[in-house]
Amino acid sequence: MALNISVDRPLRSPRQLLELAEAIRDAGEHDENDWIEWKSSYDLTKKEVKVAIARHVIGMANRMPERSSAICHGYGYIAIGVEPGNVEGVTSIDLADLDSGLQAYLGHQGPEWSATYVTLDGKTVLMMTVEPPKIGDQIHTLHKEFGNYVPGMIFVRRAGRTLQANPGEVLSLTRRAMSPESKAQSMKITSDVEETEVPLWNLDEYIEEQVAKREEALLHPQNTTRHRTAGLAAMDSRTKSDYREEVSKYLKKYREHLNDLAKKAYVHNEVGVVRLTISNPDQISHQGVRVELTFPTWLTAILAEDYEDEEFFEPRRPEPLGEYTFGISGVNSMNTVINKYHGPSEMETSIMNGVVVFNVASVRAEGVVRLPKIHLIAKSWADDEGVATWAITALNSGGRAKGFIQLTQVGVVAVVPNGN
Repeated sequence: MALNISVDRPLRSPRQLLELAEAIRDAGEHDENDWIEWKSSYDLTKKEVKVAIARHVIGMANRMPERSSAICHGYGYIAIGVEPGNVEGVTSIDLADLDSGLQAYLGHQGPEWSATYVTLDGKTVLMMTVEPPKIGDQIHTLHKEFGNYVPGMIFVRRAGRTLQANPGEVLSLTRRAMSPESKAQSMKITSDVEETEVPLWNLDEYIEEQVAKREEALLHPQNTTRHRTAGLAAMDSRTKSDYREEVSKYLKKYREHLNDLAKKAYVHNEVGVVRLTISNPDQISHQGVRVELTFPTWLTAILAEDYEDEEFFEPRRPEPLGEYTFGISGVNSMNTVINKYHGPSEMETSIMNGVVVFNVASVRAEGVVRLPKIHLIAKSWADDEGVATWAITALNSGGRAKGFIQLTQVGVVAVVPNGN
């Protein structure tokens, strides 16, 4: 299984690092990747342990920025005392002693890192954070001999392992070091409106009423009582239990159908709209642009294009007992949304709990890019007014511009899905 933790932001606070330790404990043994390394236990006082940790820190720092930035904004993590299915813990030492011990192998100009202890399952786990690699960074090497390791050795990360760099990897690191340092970008985000008005969604009760009416009709005795049949109808071998199971599955799909219709009406009525535009005043094109829109968790977001031009077909109702149909009762080939093919895109949008991420291939110099329209839905509302915050970054430039959008509660949803 993959690590069960969001990696669309850096994990820096003690709480976030504890969540990462928990995710490691609950992960599969093959889930290590180039951004994370774990060890069941180490004696932190031993020299061989310190050189092993230094090797992993060097490997993390020698990653390529364009690839590493996709996970936790490029931060790397080393967890000691926890592995999948096992929390062994470590005997803690003063982190200042750990720092001085590692510095001998990392050098005074070595990679930047930090460490903290967290308590997991009653045991102490060391969580180390390695700063993200950047364009223009020097090649990080080992600075002190130990055993088979000699000064100047270059380590890199490959599929969850730290290994000595091969010639191609040394060449890539040389190019990274020779590339000019990225300059801070000045991109900004603007919204079509000063405040986004979000009404309270009160359609759940209506939808459940419609589902209850449909259930009552389907379970009426005339549908559940088998009558004397002949011919093809006699081939219906379903029992009352089979029919009730079909009804249960149908009602689940019917509820989803009504929700889809309600959201389509919500979108068509331009309710709760958030439409953002990227403005790039810089004289260079920015590549790999990422916009994160974060909003309160009592809101959910939907992508307008998922509903604007889509057709939602009602699922096929189960046939009453004793009525024979060719094929499988209760299944409708038109029961799913017909998604149109939009062709290749230079923009990808993903929606998660409390955040929408827009990935844009590039924003040209002095250019603007309109982001896909989303709609915010509030099934509850906090006592105070809400805000949504945005942040924008780019792979070929530094800096993280931030801002916010004011959210205001206005009335209740007036649209009603056209479901019978």
